[in-house]
This record gives sequence, C-alpha cells and structure tokens, in this order.
Amino acid sequence: MHLPKVIRVRFYLVIATAASLICLALSPMTNSQQAIAHKVEVVGEVGATLHIEPNDTPRAGEEVLAWFALTQRGGQVIAEADSRCELVVYAQPRTSNAAPVLTPALTAVDAEGYRDIPGARFTFPKVGAYTLLLSCIPEQAGNFDPFELDFEVTVAAGPAVSAPPSSETAETEATSTNAAPTSAAASPVSKFVWVVGIVGLILLSAIAVSIWQSR
Repeated sequence: MHLPKVIRVRFYLVIATAASLICLALSPMTNSQQAIAHKVEVVGEVGATLHIEPNDTPRAGEEVLAWFALTQRGGQVIAEADSRCELVVYAQPRTSNAAPVLTPALTAVDAEGYRDIPGARFTFPKVGAYTLLLSCIPEQAGNFDPFELDFEVTVAAGPAVSAPPSSETAETEATSTNAAPTSAAASPVSKFVWVVGIVGLILLSAIAVSIWQSR
C-alpha cells in the first residue's frame, strides 16, 4: 500500500525538522547567546548598560574591558566626549568610609554598535563581590542631568599564582596533564557521536519507510 504523496512529503518534513531540533539542542551556546547577560541600570532620564569583556564573567588577576552604553530617554546615546564621567570600584562588603580598590581611567571605546562610549581596562585584584560606581556630569550644561549609577559585579577565581613546582611535582603534573585531555575532549566528541547516531537512526527509519512504500 502506498501513502499519498502529500503525506509522504509531510513525513519527510517532520523527519528533517526533528533532526534539526536535535542538532540545535546538543550544540554549544554561541557567543551571541552568551552575550545577553549585560547589566542594566536606570536613573532619571538615563539608562546604562554595563558589559564586561569577556562574556560578563570577570576573573581575578585577568584584565577586563568594562564599557557603559549611556542612553537618554528617546534613544540618544551619551558619548564619552559629551560627558565627564568617573569610575571607581569598591570591594564588598563596603563600609561608609571605605576607599575604592580601583579608580580606572575612562576612555572612548566602540562596542556592539555603540561608538565613543565610556570604557576602561582594569584588573580585579581578587575573588569576591564588587560595586562599580559611575558618576557623570554633562560636558555642556543642560545636555542631561548629572547622575550616578552603581553596578554589582561578582568576580570568579582566576589563574593561580604559586611558586615553581619541584621536579617531582612537575613530573606528576605532566603525567596528569597528558591524561587530562581524554576527559576534557570527551565531551564534544561524545556530543558529536550522539548527534551522528541519532540523525543516522532517523535517516535509516526514513529509508525503511520509503522501501516499504515502494513495495
């Protein structure tokens, strides 16, 4: 018995859609999907988006680029040249008389379609919670009201700094390093095998149905 042509076409479309969904589900997250974790704060007529490169996941001891997209109500972007902004970084918990741990110098940067917005390069000294405090006044009076924004940031552990290992320790680490790639590389390889296996199973099913229909 032969199925109508329309049903066969729909069947193959379902097979192709299922295979695509499986591949998407097992594929790693792209950079554009990871980049949606920007922090947003609003005060008065100004909204600010903070992004810390790379991927909004700062690590202690590693230099980051933090930039602020400042936008007035109506969508007008406040350029670094049109404002006088200062950035200070406090460690948490913060007391009333605590001194900032960092006072990075702001410069104009271009990022994600924004041009000449305030940004700074600096390094968080250690793991923990921090507050980034951004204060801005207009370069020309009346362009916008002065404002102050604070952003809470959590800094993860960075590369460990330690004394050079002894020869025995170095040999042990070298052995473990040589063995480590099997587990580290197993994840993407096994994922690829799963994708190929599932898609292959679906295609075999489709071929079997086609043979059955031809009879």
